[in-house]
Amino acid sequence: MRKKILLSGIFKPCGVDDAYGRKENKAELFHNQITLNQGIFSVRHSSQTSGLHLIANNITHPTTVLDWPTLDLYQKELRKGYDYIGIGFIPPNLRKMKRMVELARELSPHSKIIIGGFGTAIEDIECLVDVDYVCRGEGIRFMRNLLGEPPEFEFRHPIMGSTVLEFMGIPIYYISKLLKPRGISIFASALSTGLGCVHNCNFCLTSHFFECRYLPFMRSGKEIFDEMVRQEGIIKETRFSLIGDENFLSDKTRAEELWKCMRDSKRLFTLSMVFSSADFLKDYEPEFLAELGIDRLWIGIESQVIPFSKNEGINLKGMMEELRRYGIKTILSSILCLEGHTRSNIRKDIELHLSLRPTFSQFALLAPLPGTPLWQSLIDEGRIIHSLPWEDRHALKQIWFNHPEFSLRESENIQREAYARDYEELGPSCLREFEINFDYYLRFKDSKNWMLKERAERMKDEIMWYPVICSAAEHLVPTPEMREMVKEFRRKLRVELGGMSLFQRIEAFGVYLFGKLREFRYLHFEDTVQPLTWVTRYNR
Repeated sequence: MRKKILLSGIFKPCGVDDAYGRKENKAELFHNQITLNQGIFSVRHSSQTSGLHLIANNITHPTTVLDWPTLDLYQKELRKGYDYIGIGFIPPNLRKMKRMVELARELSPHSKIIIGGFGTAIEDIECLVDVDYVCRGEGIRFMRNLLGEPPEFEFRHPIMGSTVLEFMGIPIYYISKLLKPRGISIFASALSTGLGCVHNCNFCLTSHFFECRYLPFMRSGKEIFDEMVRQEGIIKETRFSLIGDENFLSDKTRAEELWKCMRDSKRLFTLSMVFSSADFLKDYEPEFLAELGIDRLWIGIESQVIPFSKNEGINLKGMMEELRRYGIKTILSSILCLEGHTRSNIRKDIELHLSLRPTFSQFALLAPLPGTPLWQSLIDEGRIIHSLPWEDRHALKQIWFNHPEFSLRESENIQREAYARDYEELGPSCLREFEINFDYYLRFKDSKNWMLKERAERMKDEIMWYPVICSAAEHLVPTPEMREMVKEFRRKLRVELGGMSLFQRIEAFGVYLFGKLREFRYLHFEDTVQPLTWVTRYNR
């Protein structure tokens, strides 16, 4: 007998101080982590909850997935009489999950309730909330086992992605609703080629949540390529973020096969987000990575003062320069307040990070979470501050353990300083991205390498917008130093593209007005942008 299943992420509003959360817990990767403090120059996104969609598309029972529902919508769905209700959450959303469980018990008392996601790493979670099942680790096989389905199955990838909501105050999503019948402008479809990471970093919940193993969903480059072709035929998008796979480049055979499929078919796709550690990255030529279509590459350097084996013997500066040369933008992630960081050496790590000139930066505070060796060692030493609620335990405000060198307030200040320096010294990340794209275009637009030339040609439409955006940005950036950065780039644009037309000047003035209005909202109200709500029904 087929069961009715509801899978839901946590409810909104997000990023506000209320009974369930904190203003720092924004539902945005860029604005909350890698363009923090960049104001209107931070691209605002809304992303679907990938894990829930992966489960829903790989079980045979009719399933509804809610992404970022309101409580009213969630309660409306509960009254429809589902057999199973699953809720995915992370530790800072513990209170939201508990409220959703309470409502499920009240409004659908016959339902079996499941919780899953990284939040289930919280110790004794079964004692904190009244649920029937706790799903730890990979959720597809858990649900198939619970529903009595065979453990072996042919993996089916759902169509899911993220949408650009706003940039420089321009309401991209709402403009797209006027221009596109579907009303959705997908920035990049999200592909999950696998989960986990084999690196045994003592702080990493992702690695230890999956028992330091890599769990592949797509084992060959041909599988990935075929899925990209399938999705392009449906949603007309050629950009894909590879999510969940913490070290995509660890499987060189798979990456090379994907490259061969693109080369032989002459169908090029863009990998708009790829994760890799430096030790695997060093085995690839930057030219190959550019031909493969890698646009942004997330690299966890963690620290250069405190040794990490994955960075040993690697010339990070030279690697970053070569990646930039081939148009690949880097997202570098460093960890602050590591064991071993002192007042005298922590700023050296920040200096070294900035010297690599990343396109985007994450400065995460060391975040001990249950299930990791770091958590256990700090528990054993009595250093976890248990009085802090879970909604305050995340990597983007303060540490929640006793550090020998830094107080909680000092950790917050050092993180703010790092993000401020990244913005002030390197300029807005969008400007860094524009410069890398423009340099790549000039270098390879006439290349004899057809793959690099084709990728340069695809940049042309975007580059034509740079004069407009940068004209407005020159009057919106907050410091004279940034203004000079924008002016210098505008001079390069004029040399290659010529002066701006009257129509472009009018467009630039419009962008400037949007930016000023958004600045006013930031100053007098708040910078929170709520994620979109999606309701997706899988009726296999």
